[in-house]
Amino acid sequence: MGRPSNIIVVNEDYRKLAEKFYQYQKRLGYVPNSYQARFNYLNEFLHWLEVQGNLNITSITAPSIQQYYNYISERPSKKDGGILSQKTTHGHMRIVRDFFEMLLQQQQIKINPAATLKFYYPGSSEERNIITQQEVQQLYEICNTAQEKAILSLAYGCGLRAAELQNCNIEDIKLREKILIIPKGKGNKRRVIPLSNGVVKDLSNYYFGEREALTTGRDYKLNSNNQNAFMLHSRGGRMMDDTYNKHLKALIARTENEALKEKQITIHNLRHSIATHLLEQGIPVEQVRLFLGHSQLETTQIYTHVNKQQLKNLMNNE
Repeated sequence: MGRPSNIIVVNEDYRKLAEKFYQYQKRLGYVPNSYQARFNYLNEFLHWLEVQGNLNITSITAPSIQQYYNYISERPSKKDGGILSQKTTHGHMRIVRDFFEMLLQQQQIKINPAATLKFYYPGSSEERNIITQQEVQQLYEICNTAQEKAILSLAYGCGLRAAELQNCNIEDIKLREKILIIPKGKGNKRRVIPLSNGVVKDLSNYYFGEREALTTGRDYKLNSNNQNAFMLHSRGGRMMDDTYNKHLKALIARTENEALKEKQITIHNLRHSIATHLLEQGIPVEQVRLFLGHSQLETTQIYTHVNKQQLKNLMNNE
């Protein structure tokens, strides 16, 4: 990530906010070179606001940020004088979004004005295979064991990534409190996922009714990485991505739904599906982002198939 140079922010309030963001990045665990570059990118945005006469951060709107995107997309590179690459432009806008997300978390603003904006990232694809809510219901109904339902509830009901499924431990699931803790998700970020009553029931039935029998398998060993794994495979070892997908494939075949079979759904597609379904039910995009553990909202928008009309409606509601 390049470092904009010779950027001077005059406004005292903006300088204080930039320093808060700098410390915020450090707490999130970014390496020094990264959070210094992100700090510099933010200063360029704040300097641009000053030039535009926008000196109150609470008055910044989505159209203002869109204007900055247009500006940074056309600004000459300080290295070679050419137009900034799309990846670099995206990096600038990611920092802007993260900055307003910090302000939102600290209750310095009521709405993240960048939350509804989408900025193109090179190489990203909006084609995400998902299944319908009716097909999800079919999968649950076809389950023969509590473990099969628990797998669906972790992958779909909790929207976990494949790596998060594999790393899920017993102590991460708080059935009484109805929460699931991801100690280190993507980017080493911790998040807490609320569990619905149905998910709590499915996880409880597996844990108290079937998991103990799996600990007799040859791969289960005390004082090992397997011992604390919540989901065990038939030999007692920690269930990995390929085994999760094996279970899902078996469920899909059992439904005899040819249209579902043709979608070639994997465990990770269940994550895309729950995000889409939450949006369809009217859950705000920002809440879906937090549920999934995304650092940038454009990632959520890709996963959830947010269309242009939805984005327009969200912007009009700000």
